[in-house]
This record gives sequence, structure tokens and C-alpha cells, in this order.
Amino acid sequence: MKKKLLLSSIAVALSAQVAALPALAADATPSQSAVNVGEVNGTASSAKLSEYDKKTAPLHQTLTNKQVFQSTQSVVTLNEENKKMISPNSGAAGLLATAPGVHIMSENPQNGSGRYNITINGMGIGWWSGNTYRNQISVLFDGVPMNNQITNDGQWNSSQIPILTMIHGVNVVYGPGNPQQRWYDSMGGTINFVPLQPTEKFNAKANLSFGSYGSKTASFSVNTGAFHGWSTVLAGGYTSANSFFQGPSNWPQHSWSVYMKTAHPFSNGLFTLGFYYEKSDATHSLTVPVTPISGYTVNGYGKPGQLLSQQTSGFYYVPSADLWYKDDIVDSWILYSQQLFDLGAGWQLKNTPWYRHAYRLHQAYFNYGATTYNPEAAEHYAPTNNSFGDRLDVTLHSHYNDVALGGWLSYQQYDTNEELWNPYLGTSQQNPYVYNNVEINSLFSDLFAQDTAKLLHGNLRITPGLALAGFYTSMSDLINPDTTATYITATPGAKTNFTRLEPSVGINYRITKNFSIYANYSETYQNETDLAYGAYLQSIKINPADIPITKAQDYEAGLRFHDNTLNAGINYYHDYLTNLLNGVSGSVTQFNASGYNLGNAVYQGVNAYVKWKPVWQLYLYGSANVQHSYYTSDHNNSGQSFDGMRLAGIPHYSFNISASYKIRVPGGIVEPTISDQYSGGQTLYDNVSGGPTNETINAYNLVNLSANYQTVAFNQLIPGVRKTTFTLGLYNLLNRKYESDIYLATGGYDPTEKPSLFAYAGAPLQIFGSVSVKF
Repeated sequence: MKKKLLLSSIAVALSAQVAALPALAADATPSQSAVNVGEVNGTASSAKLSEYDKKTAPLHQTLTNKQVFQSTQSVVTLNEENKKMISPNSGAAGLLATAPGVHIMSENPQNGSGRYNITINGMGIGWWSGNTYRNQISVLFDGVPMNNQITNDGQWNSSQIPILTMIHGVNVVYGPGNPQQRWYDSMGGTINFVPLQPTEKFNAKANLSFGSYGSKTASFSVNTGAFHGWSTVLAGGYTSANSFFQGPSNWPQHSWSVYMKTAHPFSNGLFTLGFYYEKSDATHSLTVPVTPISGYTVNGYGKPGQLLSQQTSGFYYVPSADLWYKDDIVDSWILYSQQLFDLGAGWQLKNTPWYRHAYRLHQAYFNYGATTYNPEAAEHYAPTNNSFGDRLDVTLHSHYNDVALGGWLSYQQYDTNEELWNPYLGTSQQNPYVYNNVEINSLFSDLFAQDTAKLLHGNLRITPGLALAGFYTSMSDLINPDTTATYITATPGAKTNFTRLEPSVGINYRITKNFSIYANYSETYQNETDLAYGAYLQSIKINPADIPITKAQDYEAGLRFHDNTLNAGINYYHDYLTNLLNGVSGSVTQFNASGYNLGNAVYQGVNAYVKWKPVWQLYLYGSANVQHSYYTSDHNNSGQSFDGMRLAGIPHYSFNISASYKIRVPGGIVEPTISDQYSGGQTLYDNVSGGPTNETINAYNLVNLSANYQTVAFNQLIPGVRKTTFTLGLYNLLNRKYESDIYLATGGYDPTEKPSLFAYAGAPLQIFGSVSVKF
């Protein structure tokens, strides 16, 4: 009897799903309309909008293709189609890598918990020592800044966005952008992760995935729908994995995040309150020699055993965590609010206050050669920063003009303490060899005005803008009088106060219905990181009068095409940056910089993208970047010149291509997706000299293949289910061996050691399966 009931239920479900196939196809077709709430702002369906949808439209910040087409700036948007190109446990960096001109490197590229270095057209944010400058990109969550304002080694970690299912879309602005879009680290670009937003109707989603090397990811989202005028979205997730590295240790990593936002529209405006929390914990080894080096074995420096290198001990082999070990913990949260008011006659006011707390903990133990050399073999590094700020914009939207007036203030207190020791030499965390304890207070501000004039029936848009940027920084040393340990920072303290005008202009001209051309120019400034103030520099005292400010002159021009099926763009960029700061580390076991270079550089190239959906079944995507960036003036502490040399860590050319096709099958729709990510050769970095070399790293390409199956078969079996999606994917399908990061350095165990290649291997072939249930 039970079997008959089950068969009957399945039969009912199968008949229901056949009727629902058109709905599945309709879900796959994106809305082509938008609510215009600014030049580069806001999305929503304009068809039969309810009063609630109209009031909350400004919350939906993911750019539409039409808004990109009309923009005077170089911008792209990433969405669900881009997510199909990456594994289900990928974090922020994996998604960003699908955009043109974006390159990522990692020390443990297994899931969203690991740290990645990210560059946009060569300008970076992250931890890699080869960056000419580490704080060139502003990262936002729902329009709120996530960057540490001053640190040289942890301004933003990609692990702070470990769960992508709560992210609705990503806006990427190349270059500083218009004044209204700009933040304190927007010199190279601005990335806005737009999360799910409160909706008028209830909906929910649950996601689960498993994969290679013990990878597990679970996430959910729930939207309450409108209740007495309030609507709330709650989302969260957890991801964990062991590393693909081979050897005695697993190198586990895990992270989780939770997000909540509530919205309440009222007669002439909107109130929201948002909260986001994340915590990640990732372990990793040090880099491994590419070729064998005398003294380096799998058992430790100078100890008997097989020589340690990718060639001898294995491409993916790393020594035991008892020999090389580092644990990176990132713990942060943001509390923010958005208040929007309709002032009448086209005027609107938006106010966004926020508070952010962030804590990092680095624990490392380099026992590989600690008995013979290196008094700084162990590290405890626990910086904390607290920041708060407010942004106020007043805008006028009229037939001929879009005017924006406003500004923001952002204050941060950054406390950074560190102890370094070697137990074999009689020191400990409580009685370290050296220590550091610095407090840095910074107050950054910006006042701006811009006006988008809409001429020739709206076909010509000209946006002149002017901003007044202010940067105040004060560093104080908190020396412990009761310790005999050496204090790291030689500079007793420093203060700077910079104020600069930032002019800009952007133009967009729609030459035909489907083609537009655009160009823009801007001058922007940025405060140097704490390294320029002498933080962690033990043998160099900094004169505050010599601390510079970085300046960027950005030129961009491009061509775009837009219609209902095809969106494409090509962009030329030329950025001239002066007073670029780059720390010099020397060895792979050296925690802090021994000095820094200060130079000038040109970043220039061409990038392009294509998004084409000729029929509802087929989607094609491509992006590419060709770049030649070089120093016009740069030298290290020894006087070695790098003038004219290409910048390191930037692919000379790269591209992404992807194709997916929906196929109706019994019970639902199958959609296979194949993608290829190619990274061309890039200039090798020398950690010892602190600059680029004339050597080029090998190019590589990664092919991914996945397929998802969307069905309504479970709608009748599980109450409330609207759609179920199963996905199976193979990533690095061809099992390419490539370096996720590579540079020249010494191990730090022998003062006479010559520089050699050290690297982190990239991930091999991996398999993932996932299921997603929509309610």
C-alpha cells in the first residue's frame, strides 16, 4: 500500500513538472528593464511595480546592462552567470577572476577561506609582497567600506566574503570612478558586493555542496516578505575543506558568515538596518622551492632526507605543519543603516552611517630551520581596528541634469601588536626577541560635487566633478618599559595631514541606438600605508616631513554595444601613479619588511567583455585583458634601478570564455557549462632586491566543466518547494599543474644563500556536487 502511494505521488509530481517547464525557462530569462535611480545605481523590474518595490528600488544596486551602457566610467557587473563558471565553494576572489583584467593569487586556493591577492588592471589589494602598492582598491559590502584605512598587510582579505550565495551581484568600477562613487582606496577601482535585499514576498533557499579534499559548504537565505511595513532578509553559510597539498598535514581551513537586513518604507522615504559578520580560519605552509636547493630536505633545513622541491619531493608536496605552519584568522562585523528621503521636486537625500570592527590573528611557527638560524622563528600577530563613519548624499534627478552633492567621514583606530621569538634560542611569546605595539589613528574625509548634464535628447552625458579629499594620520608607539625585548619600530611617532583637490570629467555619447562611446579623466590621491610611517621598520627612522602621498592620473576611453541579447565593451586605460610604496621582505621566513621602495609607474592596457544570449537556451561570455605596465622611476634601498621594467605579478594578457546551453529533458532542464580561464606570462618578482626581474612566469589555462539540472519534481513531495537544482562540476578539468604564486627569495636560514624560486602550487583537478532548493 505504501509503495502504491509513493508511486502515485511520484506520478503526480512528474505530471506537474511537465507543466512547470515553461516556468523554468522563464526563470532563466533575465528582466531587461530597470528603475533609474542614478547614473550607476539601482535595479528592479519596471513592469507592474508595487508601491513597496518602488520604495525599495534604491536597495537593488546591482547594475543593469543598460546602466553600464550609459555610464561615463568603465564598469562591469557580475551575476549568477559568472557564478556558474566557478566551483560552489569559491569565495569572493574566484568570482572576481571572471571579470576582465582581474587576476588572483593565493597561498592555499582551496575555498573561500584562504587569502587571495586581487589585482584590477594591475592595481592590487591583498597580501602579496610583489604588489607595487597594496591598498589600491576599495571593497564595499552593500555600499559600506570594508577596507582597513592604513595597514600595509591586511587592508581587506578575500576571506571576508566566503559565502557567495548571499551575494546577489558584484559591481566593479575600473579606476577611481566619479566622485560620488569614490572612497579612500578607490585609486585602482571599487568593488561593491551587493547582498540579497528584503523583498515584499516570502522566499527562501537552501544550498549544500560536497567536493574534493573534504570540501563542504552549506548556506541558506530567508526573506520574510512584508509584515506590517517591515521586510527582513536573513542569510548565512559555512564552508570548510582540507588542502590539496600532499604531505603529513591536512592544512584545514573553514569560515562562516551571517547577514541580516531589515527595511521599512514610509510615505516619503525608506529606512534600513543591516548587519554582516564573518569569521575565517585558514592554515597554510610556506612556499616550497621549485628546484632543489642544497640543505632543503623534507625533514628540515640541514637535516638528512629527500631534497625538498616541486621537482624532487612532488609538485604538491609541502613539509609537515610541525616544521612550517601559519594560521590566519579574520574576524569582522559591520553594523550599518541607510536612510532615504524624498525631499520633493526631484531632490533626494541618502544617509549611511556605519560601524566596523575587525580582528586578525596570525600565528606562525617556522621550525624548519629554527635551530640554526633566524631568531624570529615564531610569530603572534593580533591587530585590531575599529572604524566608524557616515556618508551623506543629496541628489537631484531632472530631465536635463543629475546633480550629486555630498561627502563622507571615516575614522579608524588601528592597534597592531606583534611578538617574534625562537624557543631554541631561549625566547618566547611572553619574553620575545622583538615586539611591536603601534596605535594609528586616521581620519579620512571627502566632499564632492558632480553634475551629469543630459544633452541631445539624453544621447550625450557629460559628468564634471570635483572632490576635496582629506587624510589625517597619527602613529604612536606604545613601548612596554618592563620588557628587555627589542622594539621593532624605530620611528618614535609620526603625523601627517594632507588635503587635495580631485578634478574629474566623464563623457558618454550614444552614437546609435545600440552603440555608445565614453571617455573619462580624473586626478585622485591616496594616503600611504603604515609602512611609510615606519611601522615594523627596525633599522629605518622615518622623517614625517618625508612621508609622501600617492597621486594617480587616470585616462580611460571605450566603446559599448547594448541590446536585448548582446552586451559588449572594449576599454583602453592609462594610469600614471607617483609615489608608489612597495615593501622589501628578503626571505620567505621574514615576517616584516626591511625597507621599502618609492617609485612611479604607468599602468596601461586594453580590456574587453562580451555577454551574448541569442536564444533563451544559449549564453556566451568572454572577457580579456592585454596589459603593459612598467616603472618610469623606481629603485631599492641599495640604489638598484628598476626604471623601464615591467611590473611583477600582472599577466601580460589573460582571458575568460564560457558557454552554457539549456536543454529540455524529462523532468526539467539540464544546463552544461564549459569555461576556460587563461593567464598569460607575468614578470617574476625578486623579494631580495624588492623589484621585478627580466624573467617571465609560465602561462597556464584552467578548463572547468559543470552541468546543473533544474527540476520541479520535488514540488509535490516537499511542501513549499518551488524548484530544485542539482549541479556536478569538474574544475581544472585537464589537471594542469600551475603556480598560484611564485617569486625569487631566500629561505632565511643561511646568510650566504642565493635567491631561488619559491612557489605555491595551484589546485589540481577537483570534483564538486551540490543541491539547491528554492522555496
